[in-house]
Amino acid sequence: MLYRHTLDMLSDIVSSRKINEDINYDITLTVVTQYDRIIADLDGRKDINTVFCGDSRLGASYTIKAGINSLMGRLKKDDWLLFIVADQPYLSEKTILKFIEAAEKKKNKKEFSSQDKKIEDYKLLLTNGEKNNDDYENILSEEKKSKDYKVFSARYREKAGNPCMFSCGLIPELLMLRGDSGGRKVAKRHECFYIDVEDEKELFDIDSEKDINIYSQD
Repeated sequence: MLYRHTLDMLSDIVSSRKINEDINYDITLTVVTQYDRIIADLDGRKDINTVFCGDSRLGASYTIKAGINSLMGRLKKDDWLLFIVADQPYLSEKTILKFIEAAEKKKNKKEFSSQDKKIEDYKLLLTNGEKNNDDYENILSEEKKSKDYKVFSARYREKAGNPCMFSCGLIPELLMLRGDSGGRKVAKRHECFYIDVEDEKELFDIDSEKDINIYSQD
């Protein structure tokens, strides 16, 4: 299965602690899927938080929210959410490590001055919906002035792509996504730090067997 390529790489990174030894990290691997066969394939894997989401077929927002909701009891205000799609077989271990190290550096510097209020308020925002939207926009406006990066994104030259990583302070916005809107919609509203990849192929996603044949010829 295509998804196993990236998942096995992530599992190996976590289990073998390939990240800088000076970094103290705690990583939870979560797989969100609409396919029963993937749930069955991962049955018994204690190192993976597996989430079934039948609504994933309706759009990316459902997958994102299912993953976040499954982690609500574990997340801390200074944690980060790294979203990786399952169909990027050329994504490198080196790129993944850059994201993880970036998250840990941000946590150690404790640059989360506006996070406390946002984490406390997100349940209220979800409960009352659009009634609180104006107040939330004010919070975002103040945040943009601080130049405190809340989003990290992969990039090749000027082309941005997946993976994309978000501060947990952006959970309210991620949970407000609808339909096929993905994390990029949230990313565009914030200061984004780009992690450059060495090969453009890392950003390629495989949608068909034809794509595999095309990319393998490069």
